Amino acid sequence: MEGTKRRAANSLGMFDLLKGVGMLTIVFAHTGELYPMGDASHINPLTFCMFAYRESLMAAFYIASGYGFRKRSIGKCIDQQFKTLLKPYIYTGIATTVFHFIIHYSLFGSLHNATYETYKVLGGFALGLPHTATYFGQLFFSCGPMWYLLSLMIAWVLLDLILNIFPEQYINWAVLGTMLLGWGICITWEAPFCIGQGMVTVPALYVGYLAKKYKIFEQPLSPRLRGGMIAAALAVAALVLLTKSTDCVSMAEWTLGPVSILLDAVTGLGILSIVIWFQRRVENVVTHAIQAIGRRSLFIFCVHTVELTAIPWYLMPQKFAAHPVLGMVLQFTLSLGSTLLICELLVRRRDLKFWLTSRREQKAAEAPRRRSARAEAPERHFAAKH
Repeated sequence: MEGTKRRAANSLGMFDLLKGVGMLTIVFAHTGELYPMGDASHINPLTFCMFAYRESLMAAFYIASGYGFRKRSIGKCIDQQFKTLLKPYIYTGIATTVFHFIIHYSLFGSLHNATYETYKVLGGFALGLPHTATYFGQLFFSCGPMWYLLSLMIAWVLLDLILNIFPEQYINWAVLGTMLLGWGICITWEAPFCIGQGMVTVPALYVGYLAKKYKIFEQPLSPRLRGGMIAAALAVAALVLLTKSTDCVSMAEWTLGPVSILLDAVTGLGILSIVIWFQRRVENVVTHAIQAIGRRSLFIFCVHTVELTAIPWYLMPQKFAAHPVLGMVLQFTLSLGSTLLICELLVRRRDLKFWLTSRREQKAAEAPRRRSARAEAPERHFAAKH
């Protein structure tokens, strides 16, 4: 057991609990914001709990990704991101488009409306829009939670560029400059492919890279760093209460501009530190279940995007207008349950495919040895007789 804990302390598995908590929070937030008491434009105890640290949690995700960052050639970096992030994005876009058309045509019976609305969905994925926007005089929907994958891909490539191009003493300034440029793009232009969002998240990715480099999670936090995290978390809460609004990277909204971006990154590091500390000390059925959800985070992101966009969940608040809490709980249960079920089927399919591939490779490797053994058998038989 002790050896297992040491391995978990310095591997990507150390973030499984964070990813599991994040997936549950994301599904709940996407459900709650459809109901009046979850409207983020009005700060109340529920919306404060749901959205005050939303972008700090997203920053923690980027930091966890940055923990596994390794500098490599630009070509290899782009190829890696294409295989790990862009392909799932494309598959999710296709699945969302197909299911959106089928479900809307089946429910509403209008071929014209189903085609037109699905065209907006397809356009949003093709343009990589982080939120609903107008292009070429046409309204397109966002690509849903998939904006995170696009922004992570762009941030990863940009950080690799910075580390390859700039001398070490200028890297911090290059990261900050990239963030400022991204913030400027976000507030002045509806940039496609989540370019601005990717640029503003480079600092969080870089924090994860530095956390691995300086082994921050493998030793007690310094009083200075701990104090900075607490101060940043308090500042985020104070800004939410003072401005009556919350940060939202996908919508390009920050209560205090670039300062809020940095505060979210520092607070995200604090959230990550707390979750890792908790994961190392608490093991039970609940934490194991949440970690299992975290290990399926990419599948959940993709499947949740499909069901969130393709299914007209906006009908649920109308149906349960008299009992919004019941409607929200029921919708959350259906959304999470269906997502986890489909993810489990996809994981089983992946494991079966991997097993079949391994068996084929094993048989292919054994075939020459069997042929060689058959060829040697007559020689041994002849030698025995003579």
